Amino acid sequence: MSSISDATIRAGASSQSFDRGSSYFRSGAVHDIEKRGDLISGRVEGSDYEPYRVAVTVGEDGQVASASCTCPYDWGGYCKHVVAVLLTVVHNQESIAVRPDLNTLLADLSVPQLRRIILALAEGRPELSEAVEQEVAWLRMEPSAGTSSGSTSPVAVDQTGIKRAIRNDLREAASTDGGYRGHYWDDDAGLIYYEDVLGRHRDLAEQLLDAGDAGAATLIASAMVEAWSEGIARLDEWVQEVNWDTFSEASALLGALLAEVLLSQDLSPDQRRQWLARVEDWSAESQLDLEIAETALDQWWDYPPLVAVLQGNITERGAWEGEVPHFADILAQLRLRILERQGRLQDYINLAEAEGQTSLYLNMLVRTGQVARAVEEARLYLVMPSEAQALAQVLVDAGEMDAALAVARNGLEVQHSYSKRELARWTVTRAGQAGDGALALHAAKLAFLEGFDLGDYKAVESLAGPAWPAMKSDLWVEMRQPARYGVIDVFLYENLLEDAMAAIDRSPYSADLERVIKATRAEFPDWGIAHCKRQAESIMDAGKAGHYDQAVSWLKIARDIYDEHDRLAEWRVYLAGLLGLHARKYKLVPMLKAIR
Repeated sequence: MSSISDATIRAGASSQSFDRGSSYFRSGAVHDIEKRGDLISGRVEGSDYEPYRVAVTVGEDGQVASASCTCPYDWGGYCKHVVAVLLTVVHNQESIAVRPDLNTLLADLSVPQLRRIILALAEGRPELSEAVEQEVAWLRMEPSAGTSSGSTSPVAVDQTGIKRAIRNDLREAASTDGGYRGHYWDDDAGLIYYEDVLGRHRDLAEQLLDAGDAGAATLIASAMVEAWSEGIARLDEWVQEVNWDTFSEASALLGALLAEVLLSQDLSPDQRRQWLARVEDWSAESQLDLEIAETALDQWWDYPPLVAVLQGNITERGAWEGEVPHFADILAQLRLRILERQGRLQDYINLAEAEGQTSLYLNMLVRTGQVARAVEEARLYLVMPSEAQALAQVLVDAGEMDAALAVARNGLEVQHSYSKRELARWTVTRAGQAGDGALALHAAKLAFLEGFDLGDYKAVESLAGPAWPAMKSDLWVEMRQPARYGVIDVFLYENLLEDAMAAIDRSPYSADLERVIKATRAEFPDWGIAHCKRQAESIMDAGKAGHYDQAVSWLKIARDIYDEHDRLAEWRVYLAGLLGLHARKYKLVPMLKAIR
């Protein structure tokens, strides 16, 4: 179904989230897992009355492309509920109901049937009606068949509707039954997610910019600024306090959008002065920091350092004189988007180089046929594997496979390890397609050593040929080092049972424990029995009544191992001791008696 493994799940979650998610998975808290195309969804019982809903999108490489959960977790990586669902995908695939994706489901329906579905879904749900309205607006912006790509139809912008929608969304997002007092009981009380409020309007403005209608985009941006500033001013003071960081990020979004829509127009000096006065008034009268838009209007396109850069006169100062502001990168990026829309590609290259927008600079070199220069510059300046992979893919798309592999090879040698496994896997595939077996093998080894994933191990095995026996011995040495996570799959694949047991002993609450017990119970029964007892006793001794069922599950495994080795007498002695020790735990006793 996918290439997801315990190792990749662990790599995407904190150790605490992984352990707690493993517990949820083992306790049967995951329900209603469905797969529709590349989307996997499910429900996980948690501390809330209603189960949390998890959605996972699987990418073309079979790995997790994105994952979300309705729980409030926001500490980085997968939450425990996402971990539980992913573990179900890996270890309990038969529980997954496979459904047709929406594209397949809707393919044979007539227009009246589709209209009926949309109207039924939107009835009583204004947010869906607004989403449909936005999609319709986007469709109408697209050039119709037979028109040139540069022609667009004027789009009527409903500024009143945009303002109303933003104010309503703000009010709804900030509402809470508990009010200020509720903030102390609910960490999410009063929190506003600005993307939920502004995102769709920002997206529409960007669509209009791409369609060549900067005037309409400016109307949208102006409405967004006014509605947001008015809306947050009306919020309770405590709501404003808990959202200070959100408001700062929203200011950055609005300021950058305003700068881009204005710089995309051919404004006269007088018009620029009028706009600058208006933007300064917005900043003065609200909590918004629109300095980036003020700077854009003040510099325009005739700012001397900028003019020099666009003409190819590049210095260490870039496109600035004096102190460089904190938003310099954002301003450079939006200027680059404008230059690209206008077809000013050499100006784009000059500005990207001057402002240190390395990835954008290299990509445009490739697009303009300067491949050799792009490869050499990448060797000198790219420091992240993800940047190398992105450029290499651009080169592949341009039909420059040799150059792409050269960039990838350099990217594999950079010091940063973050995302190196993804680059290595990409290189394995592309080098194999190009017939470069040596590079493919080198990349496969790097991919494996970055995460010890079984799939990467098998890739090395298939590429190594006669060198495999010696090579795998070297890999095993690396796997046996302390703090090596994800090695269990490989140890079991190679039947290195004692190594698998040793890895578990270093992390006895691993989600892999039950699998290793299953693999070793015939040859090493006492090891499995001891771990089952330890798991069960930790629950029973702590009096965790809500988890007694988990304790009993572990004891059942121990009992079955005793039975398989004709040692039930030992089991009965052990169980009798448990019954005596926990005789006053009235919920536990009948559960223990039931597994005699």
